[in-house]
Amino acid sequence: MESVALPLTASPPTAQDRVLAADQNGMVDVVSDASAPAPPAGGTGTWVVTAKRRTRGQKRSAAVITEDARCSPVLVRPAIVGKARMPRAALDILAPDGAVIGHVSLPNTSRAFDLQQRFWLVGDPTPGSAVALVSEHRRQVILPGSTLQAGPAAAQTWSGVACRMLGWERPTHAAHAPEGFHAVFTDGRRSVDSPEFARAVQRFRTAAVTIPMVFFAVCFPYLFVIPLLIHRGYSTMVLLALPVVGGGLMTAWSAHCRQQIGVEADLIEAGAATWDKEIAFTQSYWVGMRRHSTLWEGPLPLAAQ
Repeated sequence: MESVALPLTASPPTAQDRVLAADQNGMVDVVSDASAPAPPAGGTGTWVVTAKRRTRGQKRSAAVITEDARCSPVLVRPAIVGKARMPRAALDILAPDGAVIGHVSLPNTSRAFDLQQRFWLVGDPTPGSAVALVSEHRRQVILPGSTLQAGPAAAQTWSGVACRMLGWERPTHAAHAPEGFHAVFTDGRRSVDSPEFARAVQRFRTAAVTIPMVFFAVCFPYLFVIPLLIHRGYSTMVLLALPVVGGGLMTAWSAHCRQQIGVEADLIEAGAATWDKEIAFTQSYWVGMRRHSTLWEGPLPLAAQ
């Protein structure tokens, strides 16, 4: 497959340039769409949009990015492959005609992670090969955590709605839709970027992560003190009230915050509240990985421009 040469520089993107049309599968075509995507948050340059600390697999992926590396235009589609409490992710890699090339694991992300860009697959597009993803105009570098695996990823039933709530898949913007469909985009529904949804996610993270850490930090040493206090004559029921009542209140508050995420998600996409637990844990897991992105300091493929 021949690489398509594109200019190295481009004028600053307009608001319309920042919105890329995606098909119903959430895939972005690197060949047919000529509009320039917006640069990652944090300014110009090439950004590594996976985590700063790399896994062994990501180090292998980084090694294949050389100036003369083979580049193939691909479609990228996210998928959640892990259970709700450990929602690991993968990226399906497809040829421009939609044929599945394979999939790679996505172990982590950073703040500038944006799958609305268009990508080149760097490396040999055959299963078992170490590969990386470089976006058009070389603005993003995604370092997978595995070699290219055969077939599509085994996505969870709720993967699609979870990816949409993360902003990894976005519907086509009204500007790119026929006039007859504009009513679909003016139904008053909220966006995954809304402050209300962000606050609901933060409340759940506090209830499900921060408070339990503090609670167990207090209760663990307290459990060793209980026998001493019982020996001195204190009531056993009173001494056990703190961990029992405290744990119950903590669980109830976490469940309430999880349901609130479902309420907010339903305002974004009808029926999303059905998967409130999955959305809540997926948001908590991946939002916690949105640390600052770092600049790519290595070589870049000449073909990926």
